[in-house]
Amino acid sequence: ALGSALHLLAGGIALIGGIGFGVAAAQAGELSPMGAAVVSLLPLAAFEAVGAVPGAVVNAFRARSSALRIAELVGEDAAPGLGRERGAAPETQPSSRATPVVELRGVSVSWPGVAPTVPVDARLEPGGALGIVGRSGVGKTTLLLTMAGAHEPTTGEVLIDGRPVTPADTGTTVALTLEDAHLFGTTVLENLRVARGDVTEEEARDALDAVGLGPWLASLPEGLETLVGTGGGTVSGGERRRLLLARALLSRAPVHLIDEPAEHLDADGVDALRSAVRAMRARGHSVVIVTHDLAILDIVDAVISLDREGAHD
Repeated sequence: ALGSALHLLAGGIALIGGIGFGVAAAQAGELSPMGAAVVSLLPLAAFEAVGAVPGAVVNAFRARSSALRIAELVGEDAAPGLGRERGAAPETQPSSRATPVVELRGVSVSWPGVAPTVPVDARLEPGGALGIVGRSGVGKTTLLLTMAGAHEPTTGEVLIDGRPVTPADTGTTVALTLEDAHLFGTTVLENLRVARGDVTEEEARDALDAVGLGPWLASLPEGLETLVGTGGGTVSGGERRRLLLARALLSRAPVHLIDEPAEHLDADGVDALRSAVRAMRARGHSVVIVTHDLAILDIVDAVISLDREGAHD
């Protein structure tokens, strides 16, 4: 606020000075009336040209601070370079992080004013896949958030290799893809780099091919450099779901938590989803899927039903 006030004050002083100089020069015969008018308005034009600079500087510092806070939460894999000294090389080698065992021990979840879910027990081995089903509003997504360390369980605990899960696991050990995950108003490539900042164009194309978006990518006027539009407004619901799935494929985190991946997908899209999950598992990664579509449960090893207790094969 102070910077804006000083900017306005300086602009006003410069404008008054310009008018004074122009009038004096015209009276002395050094400038024509038209020239005097132009000179008088030059300070106003100059300050208008740089008027956005103070706000831009403030926003840049705010964005930098926000980015650093995000990097602390999601880890360096998802935001490479934010915590690295300038000039240091980014990590380009595949992660050697071992896939952990994930355990749910008597876990129930709830929001304020909502009854807790039934307690559930489950064990997800490395390379395994688990489905979570239940009626709408029962708490499936809340359980997914709890498994990511982003929500405290009402009862019980979620363990990662025997230790309680924490928010620091999101982005490093756990890749969380929510149904309403954001698509940014930037290029296809940069939207995929949300998962991992050093994704190459070849890796991006491979991931899009894996989720059945190869023909879609080929149809885009600028390919990977095509702008998606804020909130993904230029893509269909099915394309949006596949883009989010491709983003998940590119994450180095060994545990994938995916919310309603089959929403808005046609039959080909569901087949691509199955292939993507199998690809994750082939890499030794584990997958947890929240879904209303019981037909895709053939790609998981066990199912947690929040309408009844426990995990079921």
